[in-house]
Amino acid sequence: MKIVFAVVASLAVVMAGFIGFAPAQGQKVVKIGDLGSKVGVFEGYGKYQTMGMALAVEELNARGGVLGNKIEIVSEDDETKPAPAVRKAEKLILQDDVKLLVGAVSSGATMAVMDVTKKHKTIHWNSVSCAEFMRTTKFHKYYFSNQPDSRMQSNGLAKYILDQMGKKVYIFYTDYAMGQSDGRQFKTALEKLGGEVVGVAGAPLDTKDFSPWFGAITDSKPEVLFLAFAGTDSLRLMTQLHSFGMTKKYKLAGIDCFLLQQDLPAIAEPMEGFVQLNHFSAFNPDPAMQAFNQKFKKRWGHDANIAAGSYDAVLFWAAAVEKAKSFDPDKVAEAHEGMCLDNTHIGRQCIRKDDHQVVMDMHLYQVKGGKNVPIARIAGSDSIGDSMVGKDPVAGFTWEIKKKN
Repeated sequence: MKIVFAVVASLAVVMAGFIGFAPAQGQKVVKIGDLGSKVGVFEGYGKYQTMGMALAVEELNARGGVLGNKIEIVSEDDETKPAPAVRKAEKLILQDDVKLLVGAVSSGATMAVMDVTKKHKTIHWNSVSCAEFMRTTKFHKYYFSNQPDSRMQSNGLAKYILDQMGKKVYIFYTDYAMGQSDGRQFKTALEKLGGEVVGVAGAPLDTKDFSPWFGAITDSKPEVLFLAFAGTDSLRLMTQLHSFGMTKKYKLAGIDCFLLQQDLPAIAEPMEGFVQLNHFSAFNPDPAMQAFNQKFKKRWGHDANIAAGSYDAVLFWAAAVEKAKSFDPDKVAEAHEGMCLDNTHIGRQCIRKDDHQVVMDMHLYQVKGGKNVPIARIAGSDSIGDSMVGKDPVAGFTWEIKKKN
């Protein structure tokens, strides 16, 4: 991911925890935590999460902070693993005394951290992870999300695939929390609409050679490949699919975090025609997206990506604190519920009270010439689904292939 390394110098100050303006005389400092993948397979998401938070903090501090307090970020790398994520979350909460924790990137890490934020009553925003358990069985009162989870994404993507791309689909996913979740929910949504899943397979995280799975894909004779990967896994997978001629043979579609816009030019040819669901693209003419991208690019020198939700997370938290007139987590959590903001990275967004999920419109994009070009809009009210807090979102699910006559 070339783009990631270009921003390392710019992020050095941010990730050390010193961001914004010097506090005015007598002004107190309140810290917020940034937890995510700063190196490795998901580093592009983690570092852009930090940039989104930093931009929001700079804006807040320029206006005098939150309840008169200067805001500072403390950043930690979770190594894309649950155990380090838990240790770093405990450190941020108990040692650094953060009043907000944003993260993690990996769904497995985020779910582990949710136990920590619940235990310590810490406001927790998720802006990247998408496993369905986070707003169902893992949900707690201090947790909020503006990342469309796998159920929302599948509801939005399955109908388009069946209507426009093909009825027979092969599901190939990264075999850990995020990929398993996306694969499950997409299979459920597709079959509910009458589509046929002709095969499924999972590959370990950070797989270097995907070719052992290609024979089974070919033998199943799909019309569409649905891919649930992210980061450098996606880069390697697309390069290898292309070298085997499979990007020309099949239509391809994937989840919102499959590949960041910054990485598309490097593999423009393999990705040509790929359909992806996203809530943001720098190439969407939507006025709110363009306005946000302009200020993000002015600050960091690069276009924003889907990790921009971290910007909104900080703004929602700050607005809730101001509304509650307190940093008390119970009061701040209650103040979040039902809140709407007009100045997010995609315009007006509202938090659903039942499960603390932001109801957000999404777009389907198709890669054309190395750019994510919008081809359809999906209203948030059509994709969010019913609240399932406390319910098992995978009850009765099976990976069994249901053959059609």
